[in-house]
Amino acid sequence: MSEKAEKKPEASPAGAAGDKKAAKGGGLMTKLPVLLGGVMIIEAVVLFAGFKFLGGGTPHSANGAELASGHEEKGKEGEGAAAAVDKKSQVEVQVVDFRSPNKQSGHTYLYDVSIVAVTKAQFEEQVKKKITDRGALIRDRVRTIIAQSDPEKLGGGSEPGLETLRRQVKYQLDEIVGEGMIDEVLVPKCIPFRTDF
Repeated sequence: MSEKAEKKPEASPAGAAGDKKAAKGGGLMTKLPVLLGGVMIIEAVVLFAGFKFLGGGTPHSANGAELASGHEEKGKEGEGAAAAVDKKSQVEVQVVDFRSPNKQSGHTYLYDVSIVAVTKAQFEEQVKKKITDRGALIRDRVRTIIAQSDPEKLGGGSEPGLETLRRQVKYQLDEIVGEGMIDEVLVPKCIPFRTDF
C-alpha cells in the first residue's frame, strides 16, 4: 500500500501539469471572444466615423411649393429681359407637309411626310421668308431624298429616329436657307402607304 500511496503523489505533479495546460487552453478560449468583441467595436467606430465624414450629414428636403414659388418670382423679375432671352430661344418653323412616292423596294409607297425646322428666335423671320420664297425647290429636294431612300429606313425599321432623312434634309436646308440658320430638323410625321396591291 505504501507504494500505491507513493505513486499518488507522483501522479499528482503530472496531473498538476495537465491542469495548468487546461487552464492555459481555457484562458485562450475565454480571451478570444473578448478579443473579437474588441475588434468589432473598433470596426464599428471606424465605419461610423467614415460615414459621418463622407456622408456629409443628413440630406435636406426640398418642398415642391418652395420650388414653384421661386420659379414664379424669377419669371416676374425676368419679364423686362424677355426680349434678350427670346433671341436665344428656339422656335419651330414648318418646312413641308406633303406626300411623296418611293419605289426603291419594287413596290410603290406613298409617304405622308411633315418636316419642321428648329431655329433660333432671332433667325425665325429670315428662315420663314427663305422657306416661302424657295418652297418649290425645298419640296423638290425633299421629294428626291424620299424617292431615293431605302423604305426600311423611312418606315422606321432600321432607323426608328429617321436619322438619315433628318441629316439629308438638314444638309439641303443649310444649302438653301443658309449655313447655321437651322439647328435641327424634326420629322413628326412619316407614314408609308402602299399603293400597289
